[in-house]
Amino acid sequence: MSTSPTLAATQHPTLHTQVDGARYRPERLTVISVLSHIRSARKSPQNVDAVNVYSFTSRDGIPLHVVYIHHAPGRWHGVKDVIDVYEIPTAALTDL
Repeated sequence: MSTSPTLAATQHPTLHTQVDGARYRPERLTVISVLSHIRSARKSPQNVDAVNVYSFTSRDGIPLHVVYIHHAPGRWHGVKDVIDVYEIPTAALTDL
C-alpha cells in the first residue's frame, strides 16, 4: 500500500490514553487541540512528570511526531498513573 502526500495531510492526530494500566480507545483530535494540550502540559510541571517529543516514520512510511505525556500522581482524584500519547502526522503540523 503506497501512501501519497495527500493522504498523509488528511490524517488527524490521535490520542492514546492509559489510566492505571487500562487503555482507552484511540481518539481523533484536531491539530489545534493537540498543540493546546501539549502547551498546557509543558506549562504545568506540578501536574506533569514528563513531556517528550519524538520524530520518526510510521510503518506506512508517513513522517510522525509522537508526544508522550506522563501526568503526575494526584492530578486526578482516585487515579495513580495517567499517560497520554499523541500521534501527529508531520504533514498536519506543516499544513498549519
